[in-house]
Amino acid sequence: MGEHPLDQTIANVYALALNSRDTPAVVETSDRGPGDVVTAGESDLVIGRSMALARELDPEAFGELEQPSSAELLGVIEDSLDEDAQLLEPSSAVLGSSLVITTVTAQLNEIATEGEVDDPAFAAACDELRIGVRPDLPEPGPLLAEIYDCEPAEIVVAEESELINDVITAELDAAIVTTSHPGIEEQALIALTDAERAFPQEQFVPVVSAEVAEEVPGVAVELAQALNEDALVTLRRLVDGEQALSPQEAAEYWLVQEGFVAEPEDWG
Repeated sequence: MGEHPLDQTIANVYALALNSRDTPAVVETSDRGPGDVVTAGESDLVIGRSMALARELDPEAFGELEQPSSAELLGVIEDSLDEDAQLLEPSSAVLGSSLVITTVTAQLNEIATEGEVDDPAFAAACDELRIGVRPDLPEPGPLLAEIYDCEPAEIVVAEESELINDVITAELDAAIVTTSHPGIEEQALIALTDAERAFPQEQFVPVVSAEVAEEVPGVAVELAQALNEDALVTLRRLVDGEQALSPQEAAEYWLVQEGFVAEPEDWG
């Protein structure tokens, strides 16, 4: 699993649900990428993001993709797996990107508050905007220029929590963050959708060892279907901020709320 709290929470969601179905599972961390773990056959079940898996499992095929869709990434993953591994159903949620701005920025530049990044008003204002991006995105400058005719005054790379804060405090005019980030709703930011897919769309993907594939209960499919966009926003909110739960606590809370596991007796 990845280092991001959301990735760790998703891994705990699967582990706790499998344990409740008499399929023992523990969450293990690794310094290696998910694709490397799959290739090495180190784990019975690997939960990874589809972009990282595709890039690590088949760098050549991944490199040939331009503006890859979630389906194309899944295709690369499936084609790269040998007979020792099997792809399970991915999360129904697709992790896309949004460009967020404040209502003040939208009003000053006459950008539609329910629009897309390809809004002509955004392109017209872009050369004066300071835009922040998260570290895991491809080089944003050429993509913004080619796809949205946008050449920002400055591009700043930072973690999403810092980007959200900098937009709120006007240190940045805009930021490209994952659409599921709870700060968008909490801070009443305007999210312009990446309609032209300048940036990757990915999913959480379980890859299981062929040796244990038949032993994985049907709850794995149910979990994938339940992990929609609203679920990811909820889970991110649970592990974000000063009062954040641990990934395991957040996973257990969500599983109880969704009816996958019974409420523990010690919850009171």
